[in-house]
Amino acid sequence: MDVISILGNINVWIFLIAFVFVAIYIHVKWKFGFWKRMGVPSPDYFPYIGTMKEIKKQGIYEFDKTLITKYGRIVGMYLGSNPSLLIADPEIIKNISVKEFSKAPNRFQHFSETKNEMRHGLTAVEDDHWRFMRNTLLPTFSSGKMRKMDPLLRMKYKLLLKSLKTNADEGKPIEFKQTFGAYTMDVIASLGFGMDIDSQTNPDNLFVKYAKELLTFSFNPIIILLVLIPKLDIIFNYFNVSPLNNRRVMDFFKSAVERAIEMRDNVDKNRQDLLQLMINAHKDTDKNEMEEEQAIQDDPQKWKKRGLTTDEVTGNAIVFIIAGYDTTASTLAFMAYCLATNSDCQERLISEIDSAIGQELPTYDNVQTIEYLDRVLNETLRLYPPATRTGRVGNMELDIGGYKVPKGIELAFAIYALHRDPEIWPEPEKFDPERFSPEKKSERHPYAFLPFGHGPRNCIGQRLATMEIKCAIVYILQHYRFKPCDETEIPLKLAKTGLLKPLNGVKLLLEKR
Repeated sequence: MDVISILGNINVWIFLIAFVFVAIYIHVKWKFGFWKRMGVPSPDYFPYIGTMKEIKKQGIYEFDKTLITKYGRIVGMYLGSNPSLLIADPEIIKNISVKEFSKAPNRFQHFSETKNEMRHGLTAVEDDHWRFMRNTLLPTFSSGKMRKMDPLLRMKYKLLLKSLKTNADEGKPIEFKQTFGAYTMDVIASLGFGMDIDSQTNPDNLFVKYAKELLTFSFNPIIILLVLIPKLDIIFNYFNVSPLNNRRVMDFFKSAVERAIEMRDNVDKNRQDLLQLMINAHKDTDKNEMEEEQAIQDDPQKWKKRGLTTDEVTGNAIVFIIAGYDTTASTLAFMAYCLATNSDCQERLISEIDSAIGQELPTYDNVQTIEYLDRVLNETLRLYPPATRTGRVGNMELDIGGYKVPKGIELAFAIYALHRDPEIWPEPEKFDPERFSPEKKSERHPYAFLPFGHGPRNCIGQRLATMEIKCAIVYILQHYRFKPCDETEIPLKLAKTGLLKPLNGVKLLLEKR
């Protein structure tokens, strides 16, 4: 029988097509049977789409909570074709967090191969390069440096109250997510880039425009395609259409940092902001009381104290925008909402503010004397953690809850689900700052509360973020009370994409004290 007759034989074609389909079926069943073979509880997913459909429908936070409630505190899942382990057990999270991991999870592993400035930032570098950068930046966030930033922060929270005054005095509802967003944008621009942009009165500022573009993220078809096939972004990046590397935006921030560095004269070099502190970091002898330095493992001589390069300063400045703008604004808005809808808590907080500092301007030091303020902030972060999920990538085989998990598997910590676990937090939907009294805290596992992460890769800017939040809230409450109104959404609806934030903003009144 010659080739032409074989090709013309319909039975051969049927056999070949059937063979291909069977081969694909076996491959998919094997690939997506990874967790079943290991005995890890795991729902069935549509191949390659994995969890994305449900995440888009419910949001990551609610999806995680659903899985943990149904399957337990360890759940196998997939993002695209990649297996990931979802964890909501405090002891397991502790054991993972204190171990050494080469990096945090990154769905786009080739990210560092592109020309994106963020590849030089703290969240992207690995191993000894990360240890060097973490050690270099630690003094920048010491308590001494926070005190020196007080004057810059004071300008911004005063401007915040000034922007609120007109609507407050006229009894008009105020959309606080947007208002606090302008405040945190001003703080980041001032402390991170040395720029006084005043976005609270000038929302069309170019810095604001590019920052918002940088932070805009949604599950569009291209993003979904890149989750499935990450290497495709190399092609998108080559043609300058990558959604992960908007060169126009990155070039703007790189130029902003370079101009700021060039323009600093002898007076500017004394400015106490993050930009100048990063420039001078290698000469800094301050210690960060919250964290010990990381030990360089391979070649300590290679990572002797050196200055951060312009690319590293730029990368970290951009990381500070992403980590500190929307997250802080949302936390402030959620905190205002929780106080407005829990008037007894608000009255107690006002009483403690009056007793502790009276009408003194809030500072890094004096806001820490308001003990109940810390409880209110922590309870807000428990209910509404900005990062609802974080985690690690194992660099060795690990025993996790009795399961042997291979090297390279993503280990995702379900923070939102953990924070609303009724076995750990009775009546988890209730706003109750007393959960964070010394007595209650001592009874609870320390890794049951993770708004800033834990372990060596926790949020390095935690101290700055809490100062920024506390000073703004205290200054407002020295003059006004938060009040719900007809336009207040109760309960709040939450956005389903990206970081946790109110879907429709937070509309409240301010009542003069």
